[in-house]
Amino acid sequence: MRGYVDTRWGQLHYSSTGAGNRTIVLFHETPLSHGAYQRLAPELAESFRVIVFDTPGYGESDPPQGITTIEEYAATFLEGIDALGVDRFTVLGAHTGADFAVELAANGAHDRVDGVVLIGVPFYEEQVRRARVPAVVPAFRDDGQHLLESFNRPPKIYDAELLSRMAGSVCEFPDRAFWAYHSVYAYLPGEALPKISAPVLFLSHEQDPLYDGDCMGLKIVSDGRQVMVPSERLPLYWTQPARVAEQVRSLLGEG
Repeated sequence: MRGYVDTRWGQLHYSSTGAGNRTIVLFHETPLSHGAYQRLAPELAESFRVIVFDTPGYGESDPPQGITTIEEYAATFLEGIDALGVDRFTVLGAHTGADFAVELAANGAHDRVDGVVLIGVPFYEEQVRRARVPAVVPAFRDDGQHLLESFNRPPKIYDAELLSRMAGSVCEFPDRAFWAYHSVYAYLPGEALPKISAPVLFLSHEQDPLYDGDCMGLKIVSDGRQVMVPSERLPLYWTQPARVAEQVRSLLGEG
């Protein structure tokens, strides 16, 4: 099922599948949409109700008025979660989505989150965070070279289909394709992660560009563990959905 809920920024698009007693909410990385989880969601739906939102400004969700913060994104997601009548829930996020999950579990819905699954936390040291400049959208060209430039953005280890989707999203929303990255570079997960009381599972791969963030996060959460998931290609939620789902069920005692 797909639908929309009203939030401070307009309509928030979501997909929902499964009908378990527990709910897991998935947050995608930038610049993708809910379709990034089309392989993982059915695996999880065997045990849980699965809700996947399009980040505001991506997919079919209305955008914020401009560049904003992880905290504001999280508050908007919580409006959507409340509108769907969800009380307690687990969060799963990859890359940008990991920051959304962290913020909800640490602050926005601290007493309602019963589990946290993170795949590549954007956890940068201060000097790196200050130096990072979000990518810019290549200028459109008659020969289509801009498509190749978008496709060739890192990480190179990503599956070609998902890289193609990223390139398509960049070209579809050239004015705001990288807005969410600005919020990532301003966010401090090191301050939020220690506040999480729910169990935290880091699903990691050494070639994930944000692998170091998982390792740093593991050191400061109160109840965390890390599982290395083997794979020739990334991201794990796309190339290893069954293994990811198995680990989520294990975390929540459903496996």
